[in-house]
Amino acid sequence: MPNHETFEPARTIAGLARPIEVAAPPSRAPEPLMPPERVSEPARWPIRPGLTQLNHGSYGSCPVVVGEAQAELRRRLESDPVRFFKHDLERYADAARRDIGAFVGAPASDLALVPNATFAVATVLHGAGLGPGDEVLITDHEYSATVNELDRLCGRVGCRKVVAKVPFPVVTPDDVVNAVLGAITERTKLVVVSHIASATALVFPVERIVPAVRERGIDILVDGAHVPGQIPLNIRELAPTYYAASCHKWLCTPKGTGFFYAEPEAQRRIKPLALSCRVHEPRADRKAFLCDFDYVGTGDYSANLVTPVAIHHLGAQMPGGWDTLYQRNHQLARAGARVVCDRLGIDQPVPDEMTGTMVGVVLPDCPGGNPPGELFDDALWDRLYTNHGIQVPIWDLPGVATRIMRISAQLYNTLADYERLGEALAVELGRERS
Repeated sequence: MPNHETFEPARTIAGLARPIEVAAPPSRAPEPLMPPERVSEPARWPIRPGLTQLNHGSYGSCPVVVGEAQAELRRRLESDPVRFFKHDLERYADAARRDIGAFVGAPASDLALVPNATFAVATVLHGAGLGPGDEVLITDHEYSATVNELDRLCGRVGCRKVVAKVPFPVVTPDDVVNAVLGAITERTKLVVVSHIASATALVFPVERIVPAVRERGIDILVDGAHVPGQIPLNIRELAPTYYAASCHKWLCTPKGTGFFYAEPEAQRRIKPLALSCRVHEPRADRKAFLCDFDYVGTGDYSANLVTPVAIHHLGAQMPGGWDTLYQRNHQLARAGARVVCDRLGIDQPVPDEMTGTMVGVVLPDCPGGNPPGELFDDALWDRLYTNHGIQVPIWDLPGVATRIMRISAQLYNTLADYERLGEALAVELGRERS
């Protein structure tokens, strides 16, 4: 048995390995995770050599500098986990919220940090106070995770899902507005609408939909999973009841990052889907909305906390900052779609104002039906990946289109990527026809 009175842990550990040098605990304002010269350096992307990545929209890609910032934050966490979770976490969260709020035009104190938009949407749906007979209005372009969560909620509480039909690909902003507003009834309690639809990549005219819905005294949740970093956003001007977003896509943060906005009155009824050990301890110095969501048990919060590094890193990549980046990627996505469609002899009629840095293209169906792939949703997606080294999603959206290809544009893409895609599609669609 060891003699606990004479046991010396420091000496024992030092004899097994070299001591780890740990920086002093952060001051009141967290120390920068990356020096300014690193944040402003040209972005390096960890994409596998030889892969033509045209699906940035699904999971994004985290630049090397942002990944290194996360590693540094994890080092700080592990150097003193108790202090981090008891004290430092809030300060890092506040710092992240300030930069996110400035970027998306929202008061920092009205933003909750969450793992992704799916988590945010589910949190809002379960906190919206829905009951028997209440109607929740969505469109047929809504993301399947939202539909699944809503179906589960309807089964539990007796509310009803109503689906507005939005045409595609021949569509106008008026079509979307009329479809949503025309489906509202006296029983509508909540409207859920995508800012940018996932499968079709349509940018919905939420700046017209939100005020029209709120004028009717109805709450609205805008699903902006694809918005931060793809198109400009000002939540304060938009003024929805709720706004949910992911950051790992177009802000290029590590995976597991997102936020949702709730107007102050609505924050009182929204709680995390899992409650931590602290929610029963009210604090006079901090509102419950922030306390509840900043800490939901022990977890790796580092991805959300390095979002400021991603914002500033991407914003430093072009002389005009984010405005130039938005314009560059939008123009490349549109030009890329034209290259592909011209090569295939098909149309892409979605108007410019309804696209960001993704474009949805309706492809010809495979004779006899579109078979699923072994790797991905459609066998054509598989063949593009396996035979040509191209990663681009192809899927169906029931009731809207049976075969949609969604192409993305990010800093690492060039027009040659879309020329390569056009040639590969011509080969593989020709094989299908023959």
